[in-house]
Amino acid sequence: MNWGLKKIKNFGICMMLMMGSFSSLWAQVAPEKYWIPFTDKNNSPYSVSSPLAFLSQKAIDRRNAQGIAITSQDFPVNPAYIQGVQQAANVNVLLQSKWLNGIVIQTTDTVGLAQIMALPYVDSANAESVITEGEEVASTKMEVGGMIYKAEDLEMGGAEALNYGMSEHQNRMIGVDFLHDLGFTGAGMTIAVLDAGFYGADTTTVLLPLFNNNQILGTWDFVDGQTVDYTQHSTHGTGVLDCMGANMPGFYIGSAPDANYWLIRTEDAPTENIIEEYNWVAGAEFADSVGADVVNTSLGYTTFDDPSKDHTYADLDGNTTVITRGADIAASKGMLMVNSAGNSGASSWYYIGAPADGDSVLAIGAVSSNRIVTNFSSRGPAADGRVKPNVMAMGGGVPQPIGDSDVQFINGTSFSGPILAGAAACLWQSRSSYTNMEIFHAIEESADKYLSPNDHYGYGIPNMGMAHFIITSVDDVSNDGGSIIGYPNPTHGMIYLPVGQNTSIEITIYDFLGHQMKNEVNPSIQNGNIEVDLASYPAGIYLLEIVSSSGVQVVRAIKQ
Repeated sequence: MNWGLKKIKNFGICMMLMMGSFSSLWAQVAPEKYWIPFTDKNNSPYSVSSPLAFLSQKAIDRRNAQGIAITSQDFPVNPAYIQGVQQAANVNVLLQSKWLNGIVIQTTDTVGLAQIMALPYVDSANAESVITEGEEVASTKMEVGGMIYKAEDLEMGGAEALNYGMSEHQNRMIGVDFLHDLGFTGAGMTIAVLDAGFYGADTTTVLLPLFNNNQILGTWDFVDGQTVDYTQHSTHGTGVLDCMGANMPGFYIGSAPDANYWLIRTEDAPTENIIEEYNWVAGAEFADSVGADVVNTSLGYTTFDDPSKDHTYADLDGNTTVITRGADIAASKGMLMVNSAGNSGASSWYYIGAPADGDSVLAIGAVSSNRIVTNFSSRGPAADGRVKPNVMAMGGGVPQPIGDSDVQFINGTSFSGPILAGAAACLWQSRSSYTNMEIFHAIEESADKYLSPNDHYGYGIPNMGMAHFIITSVDDVSNDGGSIIGYPNPTHGMIYLPVGQNTSIEITIYDFLGHQMKNEVNPSIQNGNIEVDLASYPAGIYLLEIVSSSGVQVVRAIKQ
């Protein structure tokens, strides 16, 4: 099934692998593929003083902007270790992971495999078989379905600045139209899409502007080891890309139509093997190295074709699965990780999958057009009790373009995820000096259930207008050189804003949707404080915008 993954198996004593039991443990089927982890990166030819040897300038700039140090974790796997493995056995190196410090190999040489396990720099206790060869089965990963409609049969609206057509509701639901109206449509941001395939993306009408304007920066297929073949594999990634990058005014516009994209295939849709997690980690490392800002993944793992690899719910604690560990490392490099929560809400599994359980992964559940959670959207919490999913977006009845005039309606958190990912890229564009986790938390704080999250909605449906206010840079308007901090905050009624003796002040109160609640020019100042009474307001988050001759500041107030 789709949303599953298993923690690394401990194969125990190295001697068992080198003796007669080796064959029964490892050589189950042929050809076999194996994860070979290394113990260290000693004597690496790479250096933190020469990062351009292994990172793009954009990746280096992202780290510098967020104060993230370049370390040996960023070094590629030691090439001498790879050479040693190749000398020990007849192997084909399929993948390298610098973050997990290992390689995936393919071999039928069981004698040579034992010799690999004996190498002093191989962590044999954490090696494992990563694929079970077998008959391909029909994929359960693709959530595409529904009736096909003619565009003229459906209501075609549009925002004031952008004529969204069929995508209007899904964009307006999370307030990304607010950012678009300000001119933040993703330009200059790079989104990496890790998925199962992009069949027909280069000929899809609504995506043609991405190709014509060179917004597709490149592709790579980690399953087949080549550039993405648009005539092969799944259409799933194409539907995901529609939600973000489509740009056909009057018919369909995605949430980040002017962003740049890397298309990366890591999922082999017809089967489910743990090698796909390692593919994914390699894909995330690649996204980091080429300078991606946001990574969208509409994939998740809980079970495999080999039941011995299956995860338990306890594994979804944010620290156990290979893919989740990789996702959190990716976030530590300054990328915003956005992942669909999963489609198991109506199944026996019920919960989110990996890597949605990561503490630095923004997991997106699905609501229908009426803002009600869908039955299929995977529920939380994470196994350690953390709020999951983090936030919600439209994933029930999402229109998917067909040609240039028809749509079909599709279901899945596979689509709520990219709708939100594109919006997040636009939000970050509006305040590029902020860190990935500041954007992450602003999105959570803008959501309509932030004060009362639950296992169905997480923090609820975010609003990009509110998030924009939350992260807005402001100038000082207080009299002591410091920024205004309202107190008490949270409050049951009155909140005091210290503004000193500033005599020219305008204060505006907005609710969490960005609606203006009150505006007052030159309010009364008592003992250097503006007194704002929120007693009659419903519980929630409010933004208090203070404008004076000294500048503008926005104070976030929580009414309990």
